[in-house]
Amino acid sequence: MSYQKVRMFLVTVTVLPQKEGMDIPRFMQKLANMLTHYSTATRVLYKFKVTGESKILSVVQVSNIIGLERVLSGLLRLGAVDVQCQPIVSYENFARRCLEVDEHLTGPNSGTLAKEGLYWLEFSIEYPGKSTDELINIWRKEAEAVLTARFKEGTPIELYKVVAERKVHVFINTLDPEHIDNLALQLPIMKENGAHTLLKCRALQLMEDYTSRIITEAI
Repeated sequence: MSYQKVRMFLVTVTVLPQKEGMDIPRFMQKLANMLTHYSTATRVLYKFKVTGESKILSVVQVSNIIGLERVLSGLLRLGAVDVQCQPIVSYENFARRCLEVDEHLTGPNSGTLAKEGLYWLEFSIEYPGKSTDELINIWRKEAEAVLTARFKEGTPIELYKVVAERKVHVFINTLDPEHIDNLALQLPIMKENGAHTLLKCRALQLMEDYTSRIITEAI
């Protein structure tokens, strides 16, 4: 059997509008149950529910692409959903190999995300009027600032870069939403290239926490 390198994907599953009513919580629970480990071919690192939206995000580690295809085919059989699948790499590897950030900042993340105060930040970076070298220099300072905060302060954060695109997905914990605003204003990429950096923010819940609470918890 040929060797296949482990790859990662960000899988986004969105429930499409229905003509008839649907029990969204139970349907999303079915989707979450399907979006799980498939034999040894896929390993789900994270599953999130986007707060206030019928959308699931999942970070999936894949050693055999056919296993991922079977999981996604199963999702489509459950009902009307839109499935997006982005190839991603760990931000640490990108920072070390492409930005030449010091190795002591780019080791594997030893922390984990908590269920309270979860946010998803999506950065899309353009750079009109700048050279590629200038962009890399800004991005290096950005990576050093974020990874230093995690290394020294223990900031609970996971980062992934979309392959071949200037897009970064960030998952972070904070109990104070204003901290996200303060953070965004202080980042080197925003200070030096803010007019050409699009930042989107969504609140998240861990999928397991959402499915256990939405069906059983009284308001």
